[in-house]
Amino acid sequence: MRDSQVAANTAGQAAAGYGSTAGSINANLTPFLTRQMDNPQGMSQRDVGAQVTAGLAGTGGATAGLTGAVGKMGADTRNPKGFSGALDAAAQQRDKGNAMVGEKIAANNADVKLNQQSTAAGDLSKLYGMNTAAQTGEAGVQAKDLDAANQITPGWQIYMQMQKNAEQAAAAGGGG
Repeated sequence: MRDSQVAANTAGQAAAGYGSTAGSINANLTPFLTRQMDNPQGMSQRDVGAQVTAGLAGTGGATAGLTGAVGKMGADTRNPKGFSGALDAAAQQRDKGNAMVGEKIAANNADVKLNQQSTAAGDLSKLYGMNTAAQTGEAGVQAKDLDAANQITPGWQIYMQMQKNAEQAAAAGGGG
């Protein structure tokens, strides 16, 4: 009986320990994951800025090269206005390229945010599941240990009653 009761107490303490650990983790991790799920941060402003700079550098560089070449040809031919259509087309292509850079970065950032939301929701679900399963499992062990203790108790009580009856019989027989 004593071993079963000790085992039941140990299982109860383990279950309480899992619950306490889950509470500590919950106090720190759950608010962070909830914020990520409700309001994901996406890419940092530094990362967005670096991507914009890299994207615009390509379009700006191509346009600058064309503008320089057209300027040189205009000076050589003494007809600077003859290339204005080419410069206009280059500027238009540059602007389209710049717009595509911004759109691509915004779309990538939206994907990052959706991934952060999905990951946070999955992590919260796993965290909840692991801690409740561990706590429930230990509580189940405790219930089995208590059941074993209860099954032993009637036999122990019968033995104790038999011993008491024997002592009473000995006392009654010895006194008369």
